Amino acid sequence: MKVILTGGAGFIGSHIVDKLMERGEEVLVIDDLSSGDSRNLPTGVEFYNLNIADRKITNIVTKFSADAIIHCAAQASVLNSMKDPVFDAEVNILHGLKIFNSAIQSGIKSYIYLNTGGALYGEPEYLPCDEEHPIAPISPYGLSKWTLETYINLLAPKSVDFTSLRLANVYGPRQDPNGEAGVVAIFIQKMLNQEDVTIFGDGEQTRDFVYVQDVAESVTSVLDKRVRGYINIGSGLGISVNDIFHKLSAETGYRKKPIYTPDRPGDVRHIYLNVSKAKSDLDWIARTSIGEGVKLTINALRKG
Repeated sequence: MKVILTGGAGFIGSHIVDKLMERGEEVLVIDDLSSGDSRNLPTGVEFYNLNIADRKITNIVTKFSADAIIHCAAQASVLNSMKDPVFDAEVNILHGLKIFNSAIQSGIKSYIYLNTGGALYGEPEYLPCDEEHPIAPISPYGLSKWTLETYINLLAPKSVDFTSLRLANVYGPRQDPNGEAGVVAIFIQKMLNQEDVTIFGDGEQTRDFVYVQDVAESVTSVLDKRVRGYINIGSGLGISVNDIFHKLSAETGYRKKPIYTPDRPGDVRHIYLNVSKAKSDLDWIARTSIGEGVKLTINALRKG
């Protein structure tokens, strides 16, 4: 199979590339390295250092003649989307549409979009959120990710298998510990450096944490099953930020107490996902427990 990944040198995308290469697929990655790192890519990957808005991409996509495109590239920070909603919309909607149009022009058969499940549903009316839960994002990031999903669902021809994977809070090796998003990596790095750890709000807000390699396996399952539609990908469990802090403290030997600051605008209070559809349609479950995943992430950050 020939597969193109946008954002394939980034945190989630590079793990998907690893899975595809293990399977013997032919992979092409498009990434401007604004948040990704070419060192994340294994040998044998065809790589283009380009922004997804670049006009050259249409020719690249057409020439490669891929069976599938996996769209990972995004502006992925809720906080940054609140600060600059115009940039968020440009990247997540307009540039995303350009990639989709290039894919359709090339005769693509499968289009997989990595959406957000953590910011899509807003403040839940019920938990866990299934795919039928009302869409009510409270941040520009959640809105822009949903808007692109809606556009593609409207425009995708019947000949294309369009699948939107609505991801929970993904964590694991290669996540940027210095970014605005990714609480697990941020906490671990600060703990290893014996720096103060800041928790926004009271820390009792809950999140659904899913390990990055489990997410990568959900993507390859879509390729194998040729499933269409919207599918939540998460652990199906809600864990408080305070609990995450204590788990990480125990594993790293960190003894400082957290510093609590006011809530950040755009963050939901409680969210975790119903993942029964992923199990029935993809034969997929999150196999990595939070305890195991945290240890693997800490080891990776210790190695640098």
